[in-house]
Amino acid sequence: MAKPYIAVVKPATPVTFNAMAGMGAPVPAQIVINLGIAEPGGQVEALQALMNIFMDADTAADVLGQTTPQGMVEASAATFKSGPWGRSFCRGGRVVTQWRLFDSLCERPTMANKKKNSEAAPTPEQQTRAASSSRKKQRKTYVSKTVKIVLVVIGVLAMLLSVSAMACSGLMSQTEDTSGYKLTGGVAATINGTNLTEDTVTKQIMSMRTSYGYTKDKDWAQYLVNNDLTPKKYRKQLIDSYTQQILLQQAQKENGVTVSDEEVEKAWKDACKSAGGAKTFKKTLKTYGYTEDTYKSSLKESLAQQKLKDAVAPTSKPKDSEIVAYINENLSSYNDARRSSNILIKVDSDASDEDKAAAKAKAQECLDKTNSGELSFEDAVEQYSDDTGSKEKKGDVGWDKLTTFVDSYQAALEGLNKGDVSDVVESTYGYHIIKCTDYFHVDNQVDDIKQVPKDIKKYVSNVVKTQAESTAYSEWLEQYKKDADITVNPMPKDVPYNVSLKGVTKSSTDNSSTTE
Repeated sequence: MAKPYIAVVKPATPVTFNAMAGMGAPVPAQIVINLGIAEPGGQVEALQALMNIFMDADTAADVLGQTTPQGMVEASAATFKSGPWGRSFCRGGRVVTQWRLFDSLCERPTMANKKKNSEAAPTPEQQTRAASSSRKKQRKTYVSKTVKIVLVVIGVLAMLLSVSAMACSGLMSQTEDTSGYKLTGGVAATINGTNLTEDTVTKQIMSMRTSYGYTKDKDWAQYLVNNDLTPKKYRKQLIDSYTQQILLQQAQKENGVTVSDEEVEKAWKDACKSAGGAKTFKKTLKTYGYTEDTYKSSLKESLAQQKLKDAVAPTSKPKDSEIVAYINENLSSYNDARRSSNILIKVDSDASDEDKAAAKAKAQECLDKTNSGELSFEDAVEQYSDDTGSKEKKGDVGWDKLTTFVDSYQAALEGLNKGDVSDVVESTYGYHIIKCTDYFHVDNQVDDIKQVPKDIKKYVSNVVKTQAESTAYSEWLEQYKKDADITVNPMPKDVPYNVSLKGVTKSSTDNSSTTE
């Protein structure tokens, strides 16, 4: 019987993902996570829960700081399982690490808690802190089968995160049917003079209860207890989420941030292109209950947020000294990098023995002509290679430390010096002939930026700039919150979500307790 799983992949060097719709700079992803879901439903909540982990700086640092597969499993799973969806997901499932350290890829599964828990709704923080940007893999050539699948899937799931983020913002403003309960009126909080009404908070909470099946007070109470919440705590978390939204809207106005219809339309077209066309993308959006118009509203807000980030946390191009310092701090991730060109004679891994033999013979013929000088490697690429992606670049597939190759390709490349050509190498894609075209190595450390190949310099420059932007924006946002005039009023006793938790114990036997 199939079980859900989480695959946690840490590349030896960050994998660059481009922001969907062209919003923002490319992002060097240090962690890639693939979800294997056995039953339909709940994927958006799972993605939100995962994003909640990495939106917390301390938690993210803990996960990224792990140096072993087991450590990665424990750090990721501990936080993920602590959330409502995570507890449900991990019971009966497993966490898997696919960990690329230097030049090896290993897989070590760990069994998670096996007990079932149906309390799977996201907390307010998980609802509102989901990421709004989408990532897709920058390079597609000769990525290992496992990692390739993971990256492609994550690219799709990341796109859906944008949808789920939009879902959150949509819920914030939706009109809820209040026929089943009474509203109290009043003001829940005031943020720099802007009132957040108690009814708005109540409608949102009751909407969540309805959406996730907690219409009965006993089910709602069970959910709260299972997640170490009380009605007051839940309300406070939701108010905090609204507060941040309001503050960001105020900051946009203060900084003159506007987004034109033309910008939104361009972003929409780019998003459709990234998703495989407007028809495909609209179908995906419909699956999650959204239309072109509602998604464009989300795009407009995302563009506004990016403009605000640029306005309040501008960062300059990294200095050469900063790039050198970063490389030296992470030297194992870049040292001994090899650039290569490739000739591929394509054949499916499940092809017949005859077809494989014919493809191999063709590859050997190509290699013989190259070795004899009858053909230059570049001419051989043009004449023989079935790899359309690299063929246009004379076979160039870039640096192995900036992308991930299949194991057999990687192993062969590591045995080559600059200018060397490999024997015929078999992979799941067919038969390769590999030429090492460049090599980067320093004995102890980089002393001068001139030692660093252009592509690696450009890549690291983007990593450093992105990290600086993220840090600057986080610091600005934290200070902006501190400077804000925020008043949160006490929760009215007669709100419909204020249920008694007396006598309710956690569903999990591992954390059994009673909340008064």
